[in-house]
Amino acid sequence: MKGKKMPLLHIENLTKSYKGKKALDAVTLDFTVGVNALLGANGSGKSTMMNIISTALSPTGGAVYYDGREICSLGTEYRKVMSVLFQHQPYFPSVTVNDYMLYNAALKGMSGKDRQAVIDNSLKRLNVLDCKAKKLKELSGGLRQRVFIAQTIMNEPQVIILDEPSAGLDIAEREELKKTIKSLGENAIVIVSTHIVSDIEDISDTVHIIDNGKVIVSRKNEGIEDMSRYYLEVIGKGGAYA
Repeated sequence: MKGKKMPLLHIENLTKSYKGKKALDAVTLDFTVGVNALLGANGSGKSTMMNIISTALSPTGGAVYYDGREICSLGTEYRKVMSVLFQHQPYFPSVTVNDYMLYNAALKGMSGKDRQAVIDNSLKRLNVLDCKAKKLKELSGGLRQRVFIAQTIMNEPQVIILDEPSAGLDIAEREELKKTIKSLGENAIVIVSTHIVSDIEDISDTVHIIDNGKVIVSRKNEGIEDMSRYYLEVIGKGGAYA
């Protein structure tokens, strides 16, 4: 893994067990710069994998590597280049957008006179700069999700983890979110976990299909004419269709 021009996120034989049941079963995968879709039904192991990659959860076996080194040994060095948007992102409804961003900037170790400029730039990038004086509870689900993504990217992370990012959004908001995710993948490793095929079929560079804790297909998103049909055939054939 060392010597590559772009950072590579690699997981090797990743396993996670709960009371003897494997949520992840010896998964080995590479994630590269671009939009990496992790597609699977609820309970397939997606969120478990995302939690391990984000260091929120420790694996039972196996390891995650960033640029050739185990993330458990990198510690804060890895967390400085990684950022995560959880499916149920914690927030304080009565806090203003700007205060929410300042709070998260502090958690990321960001300080100094340029911090507000960085925050404003992130909000502007997600087209929510004019919302910064509003309280989070005053925003629509789509606007609030954009704010959450703005805080996720304000430290210019190399690894961006988005767990079910379209949850609770309407059709128009989902389309805007897809454009944002696609643009993020131009310069970073973006991993999108979802059970909704339409969220990733037009924007993903790579597709990983997970079922019962195992990745049964991992391939480029090229030549797949009907992602929904492809997904159902893959699940039905246990990965034989590739």
